[in-house]
Amino acid sequence: MTLQSRRSWIFALAGLTALAVASPALAGKDDITADKVIENMLEQDPLGYGGAEARIAMVLVNDRNQENRRKVVMMSRKDGDTRRIFVRFQAPADVAGTSFLGIDDDGARTQFLYLPSMGKSRRISGKQRNASFVGTDYSYADLDNRDIDDSTKKRLPDEKVGAQDCYVIEAVPTSKESAYGKVTLWIAKTTWLPMRIRFFDSAGAEAKRLTVQEVKKAEGRWVITESKIVDLKRQHTTVMKVTEIDIKGDIPLEQFSERALARE
Repeated sequence: MTLQSRRSWIFALAGLTALAVASPALAGKDDITADKVIENMLEQDPLGYGGAEARIAMVLVNDRNQENRRKVVMMSRKDGDTRRIFVRFQAPADVAGTSFLGIDDDGARTQFLYLPSMGKSRRISGKQRNASFVGTDYSYADLDNRDIDDSTKKRLPDEKVGAQDCYVIEAVPTSKESAYGKVTLWIAKTTWLPMRIRFFDSAGAEAKRLTVQEVKKAEGRWVITESKIVDLKRQHTTVMKVTEIDIKGDIPLEQFSERALARE
């Protein structure tokens, strides 16, 4: 595979790692509403790539401080309100070839996972979307921002995260299938990048925490290049580090198909 999409997560993978592209034209305003802040953040694809291919180093750390290192290739494409994301695990051997396809067509979300051991893909739907994404601390729902996008939003007092002035937004998911009671986000005013996200369960206990650890400029765009998400209940961590990125919007559409999941 050679190096070579308004709503989504990783999703940074997001995402999958928390990678986002920031637009200076969207400068922050103090009278902005919570809905508009989230809309602007999602426009930047905070856990996706908005048209790019990236290589990602992933480290999973369990409660005994044991590490599991993975290599991932992530691609994305955006066509109007339709965003597509494709993820393939390259190493180690036990996950190599495992592939994921997510399509967000203006809020109509479809996800597929391909497991080489089964030789076929399966659709992720319903409460399955709250499950761990291939053993990481992201859920499938996290990958497309469902619980942040489909929510009742409230703006809280602004705060700083490091040197960044941030909007603080509380999002309460509207779906009864959501694993979260609320999600709180700290979104940088100058870049619309989410610098910190905290996920709370229905009882109000903090369940997961996402922290941005590094941002850089790539081809003139601000990008989150390293992030850490911690599952506080499992005492499990996933660190994502972008090692190589090629920002472009011309990845062939055929690459974002269910058929492409099984290709080597």
